[in-house]
Amino acid sequence: PAFLKALRSSLIIPTSEDAMILNSVSVTALLLSLTVTGLAAYSLTQEKSKLAKLGDKVSILCTAENDNNYLTWFRQKAGSPPEFLQFKDQRASGLPDRFTFLDSGIQDYLNIEGVRAEDEAVYYCACLKCGGAQCYSPAEPPYKNLLLHFLCRNLLRNGVNPRTTPYSFTLISARPSSPPSLVLLTPSGSPLSDGDVSVVCVARGFYPDGVTVSWSENSSSMTGDEVQTSPSLRQADGTFSQTSVLKLSKQRWSSGRTYTCRLSHPALSAPLSQSTSLDQCV
Repeated sequence: PAFLKALRSSLIIPTSEDAMILNSVSVTALLLSLTVTGLAAYSLTQEKSKLAKLGDKVSILCTAENDNNYLTWFRQKAGSPPEFLQFKDQRASGLPDRFTFLDSGIQDYLNIEGVRAEDEAVYYCACLKCGGAQCYSPAEPPYKNLLLHFLCRNLLRNGVNPRTTPYSFTLISARPSSPPSLVLLTPSGSPLSDGDVSVVCVARGFYPDGVTVSWSENSSSMTGDEVQTSPSLRQADGTFSQTSVLKLSKQRWSSGRTYTCRLSHPALSAPLSQSTSLDQCV
């Protein structure tokens, strides 16, 4: 169909975008719900999470509201535009036989036999002729919002109305786990200037997503408004980074207390931590 060819040829998305057990694969479903204003959305959902070892079979289930429409499967690898996988009896040229598709009523399956590291991608099912859904995503990490934004923009440019195209996304992460590194950025110099003092804790290079950042003051936990932790960001190499800022008044920082940033992650055998105080920075 013309709309499918246009979609396949011109969708462009910018680049967005560890070990508890070696050779493990984290399979995480990231559902971007598409909502409506004044209309009933056509619903597509995918499973939220899986865990498989390299070489295992992974099944991605996409459940539709009804069986009145055919679904289309796409995927997008990091740093590459989306690629068409399957629609009805049409299959992407060169797609390995490890990839199979099953239409079972309202449940459609994408099966991957013998998962490999190169299978890492965002996989999504789409209903290109379903009515009602608007191209809108709730608050999500920035790379997911960008993905949906560019999908909508390109669909609109190529004559496929995004208001009638629901999507559901699953991110398959197929690489070994990687622990975070910790960098603590502290104030320097003396005397202190007026205003607050910021201590910045940066976790980077971790995979999969899911680092936990905590702060303490002389071993006492800090959970108030002085702690500002941003959402994690997916880097070009596929790993994640996250930043947490501890804001202190000049008087509190001048007290000489010790402030510690601690990181926990599934790929770490023990938490990482670094500490600082005024005495260390003068």
